[in-house]
Amino acid sequence: MRIAVYENLPPGGAKRAAFELGRQLAGRHQLDLYRLSTTSRAAFDLAPLVREVYTYRYSPLFGRLDGRLTRGRLAPRSLTIFGQLERLQQRIAGDIDRRGYDAVLAHTDSMTQSPYLLNWLRLPSAYYCQEIFRIAYEPALQQEQRRRLAGKPPLIRTIALAEDRWVTHRLAAADRRNVAGAGEVLVNSHYMADRVRTAYQREARVCYLGVDAARFTPGTQGSRALEVLSIGSPLLTKGHQLVIEALALLPAAGRPRLRVVAPNDRDRDALDRLARARSVELAIETAVDEATLIEHYRRAIATICAARGEPFGLTAIESMACGTPVIAIREGGYLETVVHQATGLLVEPNPGALAEAIGSLVNDRSLLDRLGRASRQQVLDAWTWERSGERLEAILAALKKGSG
Repeated sequence: MRIAVYENLPPGGAKRAAFELGRQLAGRHQLDLYRLSTTSRAAFDLAPLVREVYTYRYSPLFGRLDGRLTRGRLAPRSLTIFGQLERLQQRIAGDIDRRGYDAVLAHTDSMTQSPYLLNWLRLPSAYYCQEIFRIAYEPALQQEQRRRLAGKPPLIRTIALAEDRWVTHRLAAADRRNVAGAGEVLVNSHYMADRVRTAYQREARVCYLGVDAARFTPGTQGSRALEVLSIGSPLLTKGHQLVIEALALLPAAGRPRLRVVAPNDRDRDALDRLARARSVELAIETAVDEATLIEHYRRAIATICAARGEPFGLTAIESMACGTPVIAIREGGYLETVVHQATGLLVEPNPGALAEAIGSLVNDRSLLDRLGRASRQQVLDAWTWERSGERLEAILAALKKGSG
């Protein structure tokens, strides 16, 4: 097949997923990559694996102003997202249609959630929806946005909040139109399929993500440190505070330290203050390379997945591939990757339940080893990128056939 791929994602799990899925397709099909001049290329760049790359110039100034949760900014996003970007994506859609691909695969867009080009494509298209436009639907994220502006002068805060409400409303409406234009909507879990059905009134097909089990492998016997691992940003919305509160309930003598790995350290001070107040040893690392991340997985007693409403959670299956048990809150995509008492532990989202689970692995190394071995095998059986690529390939082939 000849496949056009549109990708405009920041560094992180969604970017890794887009790269790995593209890598699987590129091994058997002819791929062309469409992206903006501002698209991140720091990691997981698909360009070397495709036949042709089409890059569309987007003003760097406007690109820097875009983004839904940038730090303390008062930026006219309405001028940067609406208008110029919309016209540019209409042009991209026209170019894709003109080149006559068998199928188009569009990923979530870091500026607009779903890309505008879905509105104008005439070729068979699939939109891989990593997550819905959550800030429009989740009061907790809206409250976090308001909290970030709390320290600003009153006039600036009032203007920024008004602009946020207006822009969020406009983006949410555009996001719904874009999703309606996609031929197929793909999601990474059944949990996300339910959320898509509620937000967009559309059915979605599950195309699970995977992990490279040849790179993410267990460490040597006895290499674990007395620490737990928690991954993701923004730091105040990924559940790291819950992990700190849980660790504070464990006896100080055998209390694991917490290592947090995130793409950036925004709100680091708030997390540091909480850890000091709770006498929890905390290390925060940003922008670590893959080799370092794998070592952290291997050394940890457990990886804690405490983010609320997580669509899928690559962190869970990466940890499992490294033979490190996962302790996850009992909700979201974690319910589809972690099997309680078989490959990890599922707990209620409160400090007491999480502390009990961490303590059980600290005090029972035979349980830790059993869960670690089983989780590694589960990845080999069900969670490889090869399996993910086969599922995606079959969906795109059906799209091509249906348009013939």
